[in-house]
Amino acid sequence: MITVAVVGYGYWGPNLVRVWNNNNRANLKYVCDIQQDRVDLAKKNYRYVETTLDYHDVLRDPEVDALNIVTPIFTHFEIAEAALQSGKHILVEKPLTASSEEMKKLIAIARKQQRVMMVGHTFLYSPPVLKVKELIRAGELGQLDFIQLTRINLGKVKHDFNVIWDLAPHDFSILEFWLEELPLSIQVVGKASTFKQVCDVAYINLKYDHDILANIHLSWISPVKIRQSYIVGKKKMIVYDDVNTTEKIKLYDMGIDKINDPETFGEFQLFYRTGDISVPRLNNIEPLNAECNHFIDCIENNTVPRTDAEHALRIIRMIEAAQESLRQEGASIKI
Repeated sequence: MITVAVVGYGYWGPNLVRVWNNNNRANLKYVCDIQQDRVDLAKKNYRYVETTLDYHDVLRDPEVDALNIVTPIFTHFEIAEAALQSGKHILVEKPLTASSEEMKKLIAIARKQQRVMMVGHTFLYSPPVLKVKELIRAGELGQLDFIQLTRINLGKVKHDFNVIWDLAPHDFSILEFWLEELPLSIQVVGKASTFKQVCDVAYINLKYDHDILANIHLSWISPVKIRQSYIVGKKKMIVYDDVNTTEKIKLYDMGIDKINDPETFGEFQLFYRTGDISVPRLNNIEPLNAECNHFIDCIENNTVPRTDAEHALRIIRMIEAAQESLRQEGASIKI
Protein backbone atom coordinates (compact mmCIF):
# COMPACT_ATOMS: atom_id res chain seq x y z
CA MET A 1 0.00 0.00 0.00
CA ILE A 2 1.29 3.45 -0.99
CA THR A 3 1.42 6.08 1.75
CA VAL A 4 0.44 9.50 0.39
CA ALA A 5 0.52 13.09 1.57
CA VAL A 6 -1.51 15.87 -0.05
CA VAL A 7 0.22 19.26 0.03
CA GLY A 8 -2.32 22.03 -0.53
CA TYR A 9 -5.89 22.14 0.76
CA GLY A 10 -7.24 25.19 -1.06
CA TYR A 11 -9.45 25.15 -4.16
CA TRP A 12 -8.62 21.75 -5.69
CA GLY A 13 -6.91 19.98 -2.79
CA PRO A 14 -10.13 18.84 -1.03
CA ASN A 15 -11.13 16.86 -4.14
CA LEU A 16 -7.85 14.96 -4.14
CA VAL A 17 -7.96 14.39 -0.39
CA ARG A 18 -11.42 12.85 -0.81
CA VAL A 19 -10.22 10.56 -3.61
CA TRP A 20 -7.08 9.45 -1.74
CA ASN A 21 -9.04 8.90 1.47
CA ASN A 22 -11.45 6.58 -0.36
CA ASN A 23 -8.73 4.68 -2.24
CA ASN A 24 -8.21 1.22 -0.75
CA ARG A 25 -4.79 0.97 -2.44
CA ALA A 26 -3.42 4.00 -0.61
CA ASN A 27 -2.93 5.26 2.91
CA LEU A 28 -3.56 8.99 3.19
CA LYS A 29 -1.33 9.97 6.09
CA TYR A 30 -0.97 13.77 5.81
CA VAL A 31 -2.75 16.88 4.64
CA CYS A 32 -0.52 19.95 4.55
CA ASP A 33 -1.34 23.61 4.01
CA ILE A 34 0.25 26.90 5.09
CA GLN A 35 -3.07 28.28 6.38
CA GLN A 36 -4.25 27.17 9.82
CA ASP A 37 -7.96 27.39 8.97
CA ARG A 38 -7.47 24.98 6.06
CA VAL A 39 -5.63 22.34 8.06
CA ASP A 40 -8.27 22.71 10.78
CA LEU A 41 -10.96 22.04 8.20
CA ALA A 42 -9.05 19.03 6.87
CA LYS A 43 -8.74 17.66 10.41
CA LYS A 44 -12.45 18.18 10.97
CA ASN A 45 -13.33 16.31 7.77
CA TYR A 46 -10.70 13.56 8.14
CA ARG A 47 -9.95 13.15 11.82
CA TYR A 48 -7.58 10.19 11.40
CA VAL A 49 -5.34 12.08 8.97
CA GLU A 50 -2.33 13.99 10.32
CA THR A 51 -2.09 17.69 9.46
CA THR A 52 0.84 20.09 9.29
CA LEU A 53 1.65 23.63 8.20
CA ASP A 54 5.12 22.68 6.94
CA TYR A 55 5.61 20.24 4.05
CA HIS A 56 9.12 19.49 5.33
CA ASP A 57 7.43 17.49 8.13
CA VAL A 58 6.07 15.23 5.42
CA LEU A 59 9.44 14.90 3.67
CA ARG A 60 11.11 13.86 6.91
CA ASP A 61 8.65 10.98 7.43
CA PRO A 62 10.14 7.77 5.97
CA GLU A 63 6.69 6.18 5.80
CA VAL A 64 5.53 8.64 3.12
CA ASP A 65 6.05 7.23 -0.38
CA ALA A 66 4.50 9.98 -2.47
CA LEU A 67 3.35 13.59 -2.46
CA ASN A 68 0.36 14.97 -4.33
CA ILE A 69 1.24 18.66 -4.75
CA VAL A 70 -1.82 20.90 -5.12
CA THR A 71 -0.37 24.33 -4.40
CA PRO A 72 -0.11 27.53 -6.51
CA ILE A 73 1.96 27.24 -9.69
CA PHE A 74 4.86 29.38 -8.46
CA THR A 75 5.45 26.97 -5.53
CA HIS A 76 5.52 23.75 -7.58
CA PHE A 77 9.22 23.69 -8.41
CA GLU A 78 10.48 24.23 -4.86
CA ILE A 79 8.21 21.58 -3.32
CA ALA A 80 8.66 19.09 -6.16
CA GLU A 81 12.46 19.43 -6.08
CA ALA A 82 12.57 18.90 -2.32
CA ALA A 83 10.25 15.90 -2.57
CA LEU A 84 12.31 14.21 -5.28
CA GLN A 85 15.55 14.85 -3.38
CA SER A 86 13.89 13.22 -0.36
CA GLY A 87 13.14 10.12 -2.42
CA LYS A 88 9.41 10.70 -2.79
CA HIS A 89 7.31 10.09 -5.88
CA ILE A 90 5.28 13.11 -6.96
CA LEU A 91 1.96 13.86 -8.63
CA VAL A 92 1.77 17.61 -9.30
CA GLU A 93 -1.20 19.68 -10.42
CA LYS A 94 -1.01 21.35 -13.83
CA PRO A 95 1.12 22.94 -15.05
CA LEU A 96 3.88 21.01 -13.32
CA THR A 97 6.24 24.00 -13.24
CA ALA A 98 6.19 27.67 -14.20
CA SER A 99 8.85 27.28 -16.92
CA SER A 100 10.42 24.68 -19.20
CA GLU A 101 13.81 25.30 -17.58
CA GLU A 102 12.42 24.36 -14.17
CA MET A 103 10.83 21.29 -15.74
CA LYS A 104 14.11 20.12 -17.25
CA LYS A 105 15.81 20.38 -13.86
CA LEU A 106 13.12 18.25 -12.23
CA ILE A 107 13.37 15.64 -14.99
CA ALA A 108 17.08 15.28 -14.31
CA ILE A 109 16.49 14.89 -10.56
CA ALA A 110 13.66 12.38 -11.03
CA ARG A 111 15.84 10.25 -13.29
CA LYS A 112 18.73 10.32 -10.85
CA GLN A 113 16.48 9.45 -7.91
CA GLN A 114 14.51 6.93 -9.99
CA ARG A 115 11.21 8.40 -8.81
CA VAL A 116 7.88 8.67 -10.62
CA MET A 117 6.94 12.22 -11.59
CA MET A 118 3.49 12.78 -13.03
CA VAL A 119 1.40 15.84 -13.87
CA GLY A 120 -2.30 16.11 -13.03
CA HIS A 121 -3.75 16.51 -16.52
CA THR A 122 -6.95 14.88 -15.32
CA PHE A 123 -8.82 15.07 -18.63
CA LEU A 124 -6.47 12.47 -20.09
CA TYR A 125 -8.08 9.99 -17.68
CA SER A 126 -11.60 11.06 -18.63
CA PRO A 127 -13.77 8.49 -20.51
CA PRO A 128 -15.01 11.01 -23.13
CA VAL A 129 -11.47 12.15 -24.00
CA LEU A 130 -10.32 8.52 -24.18
CA LYS A 131 -13.26 7.65 -26.44
CA VAL A 132 -12.50 10.51 -28.84
CA LYS A 133 -8.90 9.31 -29.12
CA GLU A 134 -10.16 5.78 -29.78
CA LEU A 135 -12.45 7.01 -32.57
CA ILE A 136 -9.67 9.10 -34.16
CA ARG A 137 -7.22 6.19 -34.04
CA ALA A 138 -9.81 3.82 -35.53
CA GLY A 139 -10.22 6.15 -38.51
CA GLU A 140 -13.88 6.82 -37.81
CA LEU A 141 -13.50 10.52 -38.64
CA GLY A 142 -11.19 10.11 -41.60
CA GLN A 143 -8.55 12.77 -42.17
CA LEU A 144 -8.95 15.49 -39.57
CA ASP A 145 -9.68 19.03 -40.73
CA PHE A 146 -9.96 21.12 -37.57
CA ILE A 147 -10.72 21.06 -33.86
CA GLN A 148 -12.54 23.77 -31.93
CA LEU A 149 -12.31 23.82 -28.11
CA THR A 150 -14.17 26.21 -25.80
CA ARG A 151 -13.48 26.50 -22.06
CA ILE A 152 -15.26 29.54 -20.62
CA ASN A 153 -16.94 30.43 -17.34
CA LEU A 154 -17.56 33.33 -14.97
CA GLY A 155 -14.54 33.17 -12.58
CA LYS A 156 -12.42 32.22 -10.87
CA VAL A 157 -10.46 35.36 -11.86
CA LYS A 158 -6.87 35.35 -10.59
CA HIS A 159 -4.25 38.07 -10.35
CA ASP A 160 -0.96 36.17 -10.07
CA PHE A 161 -1.19 34.27 -13.39
CA ASN A 162 -3.36 34.54 -16.48
CA VAL A 163 -6.07 32.46 -18.13
CA ILE A 164 -3.54 30.78 -20.44
CA TRP A 165 -1.53 29.32 -17.57
CA ASP A 166 -4.74 28.40 -15.75
CA LEU A 167 -6.96 26.84 -18.43
CA ALA A 168 -4.86 26.20 -21.55
CA PRO A 169 -3.02 23.19 -20.00
CA HIS A 170 -6.32 21.28 -20.15
CA ASP A 171 -6.85 21.83 -23.87
CA PHE A 172 -3.17 21.71 -24.83
CA SER A 173 -2.83 18.32 -23.13
CA ILE A 174 -6.04 17.03 -24.76
CA LEU A 175 -4.86 18.11 -28.21
CA GLU A 176 -1.43 16.56 -27.68
CA PHE A 177 -3.12 13.34 -26.54
CA TRP A 178 -5.52 13.19 -29.48
CA LEU A 179 -3.10 14.23 -32.24
CA GLU A 180 0.08 12.71 -30.73
CA GLU A 181 2.19 15.66 -31.87
CA LEU A 182 3.03 19.24 -31.03
CA PRO A 183 1.68 22.09 -33.17
CA LEU A 184 3.95 23.72 -35.71
CA SER A 185 3.01 27.18 -34.45
CA ILE A 186 0.79 29.01 -31.96
CA GLN A 187 -0.88 32.40 -32.32
CA VAL A 188 -2.75 34.17 -29.49
CA VAL A 189 -4.95 37.21 -29.18
CA GLY A 190 -6.05 38.12 -25.66
CA LYS A 191 -7.22 40.86 -23.37
CA ALA A 192 -6.88 41.89 -19.72
CA SER A 193 -10.39 42.94 -18.68
CA THR A 194 -10.25 42.72 -14.89
CA PHE A 195 -6.67 43.11 -13.65
CA LYS A 196 -4.10 45.11 -15.60
CA GLN A 197 -1.58 42.90 -17.40
CA VAL A 198 -3.51 39.70 -16.49
CA CYS A 199 -5.09 38.22 -19.61
CA ASP A 200 -8.52 36.79 -18.77
CA VAL A 201 -9.83 36.21 -22.32
CA ALA A 202 -7.78 34.45 -24.99
CA TYR A 203 -8.24 33.09 -28.52
CA ILE A 204 -5.53 30.61 -29.47
CA ASN A 205 -4.87 29.33 -33.01
CA LEU A 206 -2.69 26.29 -33.54
CA LYS A 207 -1.36 24.90 -36.83
CA TYR A 208 -0.45 21.21 -37.08
CA ASP A 209 1.11 19.01 -39.68
CA HIS A 210 -1.22 17.40 -42.27
CA ASP A 211 -3.08 20.73 -42.64
CA ILE A 212 -4.91 20.40 -39.29
CA LEU A 213 -6.04 23.55 -37.50
CA ALA A 214 -7.18 23.96 -33.90
CA ASN A 215 -8.71 26.91 -32.09
CA ILE A 216 -9.14 27.35 -28.34
CA HIS A 217 -11.34 29.96 -26.68
CA LEU A 218 -10.56 30.59 -23.00
CA SER A 219 -12.27 33.00 -20.63
CA TRP A 220 -12.81 33.72 -16.94
CA ILE A 221 -15.52 36.31 -17.68
CA SER A 222 -18.22 34.51 -19.64
CA PRO A 223 -21.92 34.66 -18.70
CA VAL A 224 -22.23 30.90 -19.25
CA LYS A 225 -20.14 27.82 -18.50
CA ILE A 226 -19.16 25.97 -21.67
CA ARG A 227 -16.79 23.02 -21.93
CA GLN A 228 -17.28 21.94 -25.52
CA SER A 229 -15.17 20.61 -28.39
CA TYR A 230 -15.85 19.97 -32.07
CA ILE A 231 -13.63 17.49 -33.90
CA VAL A 232 -14.23 17.63 -37.66
CA GLY A 233 -12.97 15.01 -40.09
CA LYS A 234 -13.54 14.25 -43.77
CA LYS A 235 -15.85 11.33 -42.93
CA LYS A 236 -17.49 12.15 -39.59
CA MET A 237 -17.61 14.75 -36.84
CA ILE A 238 -17.68 14.65 -33.02
CA VAL A 239 -19.23 16.98 -30.49
CA TYR A 240 -17.76 16.53 -27.00
CA ASP A 241 -19.74 18.42 -24.35
CA ASP A 242 -18.25 17.90 -20.91
CA VAL A 243 -21.07 19.81 -19.20
CA ASN A 244 -23.69 17.41 -20.59
CA THR A 245 -24.36 14.82 -17.89
CA THR A 246 -25.86 12.08 -20.09
CA GLU A 247 -24.55 12.45 -23.65
CA LYS A 248 -21.02 13.81 -23.45
CA ILE A 249 -20.09 12.55 -26.92
CA LYS A 250 -22.13 12.56 -30.12
CA LEU A 251 -20.75 11.14 -33.35
CA TYR A 252 -22.23 12.76 -36.47
CA ASP A 253 -22.13 11.02 -39.85
CA MET A 254 -22.04 14.38 -41.61
CA GLY A 255 -19.79 16.08 -44.09
CA ILE A 256 -19.32 17.59 -47.53
CA ASP A 257 -18.47 15.39 -50.48
CA LYS A 258 -17.25 16.63 -53.86
CA ILE A 259 -18.98 15.37 -57.01
CA ASN A 260 -16.31 13.92 -59.29
CA ASP A 261 -17.67 15.13 -62.64
CA PRO A 262 -20.25 17.86 -62.12
CA GLU A 263 -22.32 18.77 -65.18
CA THR A 264 -22.75 22.36 -64.03
CA PHE A 265 -20.44 24.78 -62.26
CA GLY A 266 -21.26 26.15 -58.77
CA GLU A 267 -22.88 24.83 -55.66
CA PHE A 268 -23.87 21.57 -57.32
CA GLN A 269 -20.26 20.47 -57.28
CA LEU A 270 -20.75 19.65 -53.59
CA PHE A 271 -22.93 17.08 -51.86
CA TYR A 272 -23.91 17.79 -48.26
CA ARG A 273 -24.13 14.48 -46.44
CA THR A 274 -26.34 14.19 -43.34
CA GLY A 275 -26.42 10.73 -41.80
CA ASP A 276 -27.04 9.17 -38.42
CA ILE A 277 -26.11 10.61 -35.04
CA SER A 278 -24.84 8.08 -32.49
CA VAL A 279 -24.00 8.37 -28.79
CA PRO A 280 -21.08 6.06 -27.86
CA ARG A 281 -21.24 4.27 -24.54
CA LEU A 282 -18.75 5.57 -21.97
CA ASN A 283 -17.32 4.00 -18.84
CA ASN A 284 -18.65 5.50 -15.63
CA ILE A 285 -15.27 6.23 -14.05
CA GLU A 286 -14.32 9.35 -12.11
CA PRO A 287 -11.26 10.78 -13.93
CA LEU A 288 -9.61 11.92 -10.70
CA ASN A 289 -9.88 8.44 -9.24
CA ALA A 290 -8.49 6.91 -12.45
CA GLU A 291 -5.60 9.38 -12.36
CA CYS A 292 -4.66 8.51 -8.77
CA ASN A 293 -4.89 4.77 -9.45
CA HIS A 294 -2.67 5.20 -12.50
CA PHE A 295 -0.12 7.00 -10.29
CA ILE A 296 -0.15 4.03 -7.91
CA ASP A 297 0.24 1.60 -10.83
CA CYS A 298 3.30 3.47 -12.07
CA ILE A 299 4.92 3.44 -8.63
CA GLU A 300 4.22 -0.24 -8.01
CA ASN A 301 5.18 -1.43 -11.50
CA ASN A 302 7.94 1.11 -12.22
CA THR A 303 6.21 2.19 -15.44
CA VAL A 304 6.02 5.52 -17.25
CA PRO A 305 2.83 7.53 -16.56
CA ARG A 306 0.47 8.52 -19.36
CA THR A 307 1.01 12.11 -18.22
CA ASP A 308 4.72 11.79 -17.53
CA ALA A 309 7.38 14.46 -17.15
CA GLU A 310 8.14 14.63 -20.87
CA HIS A 311 4.46 15.19 -21.61
CA ALA A 312 4.39 17.90 -18.92
CA LEU A 313 7.41 19.58 -20.56
CA ARG A 314 5.74 19.60 -23.99
CA ILE A 315 2.64 21.28 -22.57
CA ILE A 316 4.74 23.91 -20.77
CA ARG A 317 6.55 24.64 -24.03
CA MET A 318 3.15 25.24 -25.65
CA ILE A 319 2.13 27.57 -22.81
CA GLU A 320 5.38 29.53 -23.13
CA ALA A 321 4.87 29.88 -26.89
CA ALA A 322 1.30 31.08 -26.32
CA GLN A 323 2.52 33.55 -23.72
CA GLU A 324 5.16 34.87 -26.12
CA SER A 325 2.58 35.28 -28.87
CA LEU A 326 0.36 37.21 -26.47
CA ARG A 327 3.32 39.45 -25.57
CA GLN A 328 3.94 40.08 -29.26
CA GLU A 329 0.27 40.94 -29.83
CA GLY A 330 -0.66 37.90 -31.87
CA ALA A 331 2.60 36.99 -33.57
CA SER A 332 2.87 33.40 -34.82
CA ILE A 333 5.37 31.53 -32.62
CA LYS A 334 6.98 28.32 -33.86
CA ILE A 335 7.29 25.45 -31.39
